[in-house]
Amino acid sequence: MHFNKTLMALTCVLCWAGPALAQTIENEAALKTAVSQQVSTLMQQQQIPGMAVAVLWQGKTFFYSFGQADVATKKAVTPDTLFELGSISKTFAGVIGAMALERGDIKLTDPVAKHWPALTGKQWQPINMQHLATYTAGGLPLFMPDDVTDKASLLNYYQQWQPEYAPGTQRVYANSSIGLFAHLAVAAGGKGYAEVFRKLTADLQMPSTYLQVPKTAQAQYAWGYKEGKPVRIGTGVLLDEAGGVKASVRDLATWLQANLQPEKVTDPLLRAGIAKTQQRYAKSEQMYQGLGWEMLDYPVSLADLTAMTAPEFVAGTAATVLVPPAPAVANSWVHKTGATGGFGAYAAFIPSRQIGIVLLANQRYPNALRVEVAYKVLENLK
Repeated sequence: MHFNKTLMALTCVLCWAGPALAQTIENEAALKTAVSQQVSTLMQQQQIPGMAVAVLWQGKTFFYSFGQADVATKKAVTPDTLFELGSISKTFAGVIGAMALERGDIKLTDPVAKHWPALTGKQWQPINMQHLATYTAGGLPLFMPDDVTDKASLLNYYQQWQPEYAPGTQRVYANSSIGLFAHLAVAAGGKGYAEVFRKLTADLQMPSTYLQVPKTAQAQYAWGYKEGKPVRIGTGVLLDEAGGVKASVRDLATWLQANLQPEKVTDPLLRAGIAKTQQRYAKSEQMYQGLGWEMLDYPVSLADLTAMTAPEFVAGTAATVLVPPAPAVANSWVHKTGATGGFGAYAAFIPSRQIGIVLLANQRYPNALRVEVAYKVLENLK
């Protein structure tokens, strides 16, 4: 089954004969042309109803909208359309966890059970907060089982879970890992995740970023599509932390700008938290794990980037936890993919070049294609 999924993903990538690497982008007109060519081809080949794109370049942000947010009503995508971010939500969880580290509410070396004393299983004794943050606890699952619906069943699940690997030796990408890290980090400060999230987005002036879309913003909420049918994400334990954020491309560009230039963030705790997420907390092959964000040394090849999003890499790869964490490196390609049942998202930036890109779509499509479009745009910006 795993082999078949990998083969299907590779086949999808290979069957998309995308546009050749574009000419050098020297001005706004050339950027608009390049983005339009790449995105239009992608949408046609993958049958994506709508996309919103932001490019950060030369100190400005450029927005581009394509297709429909609602196929039935033919409502057009705009820079203010709300998309589900999926695992890009983890970059918010990373910053919130980093703020707890900065305050001293938690330490990376703290045993997980210190912040959840009810977690008495012996398997948890050697697992610390850094393991949770870097997906190296020992093989926690990507998704929570359906019968985990509240704190009691959550505790029962973690108590019964048995690791497949020694802590710190294998990176197995998991919502249940970083989700628990962020949940416990916030609880250690005596607050709830939603409360801290709302303050963070307010401080950064991101008015169209939500965990739950309110009635007043429902008109801006795109429908996602799966096999042609409209879908939206539901709710779930630890989903806010690991995959539940909805936002406009305008707000997500603001998020990218704050991560590109954390020194310009006014609030000192938030400024320190954002900077801390781009430190290097673990390494797996060529990828360094930040808090939420993932980094590769730059310059980087497209092949190396896409390899880090391949199903076999995500499913489990040997890892080394870095103690203490290594400093952030400006010459890095920093990125994160995200998806829900009906949406596909990607965000990437290069601090040393002060450029970045956001791709939001209301249909899921292969990670490799998201990376390819971003790479073809960013690598040609002069």
